[in-house]
Amino acid sequence: MEEIKLLNNAFKIYNLNENPELEKNILNYISTRLVANRENFEKIIDILRSNITFDDIIKAFDLANSEEEYYKKSSGLKQGKDYYSGEYLVPIGNIVVETNNVLDVIKYFVKGIKSRNTITISQTEYSEISLSNMILIIFVEALAKFNISRNTLMILPYEECFQEEFDEVIEIENDKTYIKQKEFSKQYIIYNQDSSFNREIEQEKQKLKERGIDFQIFTDFLEVALEKINTLRPVAVSIFTKDRKIAYEFINLVKAQNVFVNTSLLNSEELSKKINELYYKKKIMYPLEKEFNFEEYYKQYTDKEKLNNIPENTTKTDISKQEENQPTALVEFVNPWYKKILEKIKNLFYRK
Repeated sequence: MEEIKLLNNAFKIYNLNENPELEKNILNYISTRLVANRENFEKIIDILRSNITFDDIIKAFDLANSEEEYYKKSSGLKQGKDYYSGEYLVPIGNIVVETNNVLDVIKYFVKGIKSRNTITISQTEYSEISLSNMILIIFVEALAKFNISRNTLMILPYEECFQEEFDEVIEIENDKTYIKQKEFSKQYIIYNQDSSFNREIEQEKQKLKERGIDFQIFTDFLEVALEKINTLRPVAVSIFTKDRKIAYEFINLVKAQNVFVNTSLLNSEELSKKINELYYKKKIMYPLEKEFNFEEYYKQYTDKEKLNNIPENTTKTDISKQEENQPTALVEFVNPWYKKILEKIKNLFYRK
């Protein structure tokens, strides 16, 4: 399934953007675009003879938007003698939701934006001209305005979604929700990103062997290593590196329950397996050396000028005025299904 590659890249773009106001700004902008397109929605509702009203759409959006956020929430990192450690909630990854109900589509698109998961809607009653796809266009073009990949959200025909390639499958049937999540494996992995740590890694290997712990070692480039490790979904992984940027990206993008920087896998813990449809718990640990002071790195990474943040006092109306007349900044390859959807709906409203 080629779309998985696009979803993985979209997940990376969204989760490496550390603007703390990003989700709120995106959803505020979407709210203004929904209202601005009321006439178009009512036209397509009339064409489709739908029993869903525009007010139903707004109500579903507002309800989903009012739900509490948990993205990266934790009890806070704890500082030890020579390290930071802590647990926090992180997005599951690529989630597919099976539903034909447009109100469910809205709910899970909002959930995806708030949690920074990618959301793919799988529909047995797929049609290029539909309320769901009208919603899709508004949402993904809004994402692009904030330099987040359009591929973060998708709608595909049921037969084009291969469930085994997703991190989670959500089935909605008769108002009941069924969740199937991929399990984390018993794998332990060492990622040797910098050969100057060979001595420390030899010591780590000896310790693991003494405890009877099986492990694998990877030495690939970061993107290749992440792809391999995320396929395995290990219980614990440790990266050895001197590169602060690589360590930061690795912590955010690797799918493992325990993630350590230059630290032994013996620090891993058995974390709660309680199912949450959007998040799992990740334990992290990294040393206090200057090059790994992530609190300072976070400040640098979220510099408002670098990220072109919207000022805190900007209102919804201000956002709408700013964005309407600006071209979309993000240029990317979008999945071919979306191209067809966009063309069909544009032709519906803008016939010459």
